[in-house]
Amino acid sequence: MTSNDFYEMLRIRKHFDDLQGLFQRYLPNVDPDIIYDLLTRLRENPEVTPTYTLEIYTKKEVDSAKTLDLIYEITGAIATIYDNGTHYVTNQKLSLDTLKNISDLEGIVEITGAPTTLGCWFSDSIRRRGI
Repeated sequence: MTSNDFYEMLRIRKHFDDLQGLFQRYLPNVDPDIIYDLLTRLRENPEVTPTYTLEIYTKKEVDSAKTLDLIYEITGAIATIYDNGTHYVTNQKLSLDTLKNISDLEGIVEITGAPTTLGCWFSDSIRRRGI
């Protein structure tokens, strides 16, 4: 490795640290892995909004009915509730704005997720038919 390569590797690490800092600053409750995955998918195919299974964890004192309604308003998807009302799971198309809006809800502890194709065709077809 040349000295120039060494400095370029340092630059890459610095930019990566800066990016992680932005993730933490603007999306503090969101797992950085899902942000990175989402941005990569959007960069590779900007015309397609990726679909994710999203897991949202809240504090115990959060009103689960209100949180369920707010998640629906933001995502257009009905969440399934687990763990005594502190764990919500949805399948929906995902954007950074969606992540930011959920992250900003009161009582959110963590948002994680993974890309999926499960369930979104069904939910899209229901919306088109107005059900």
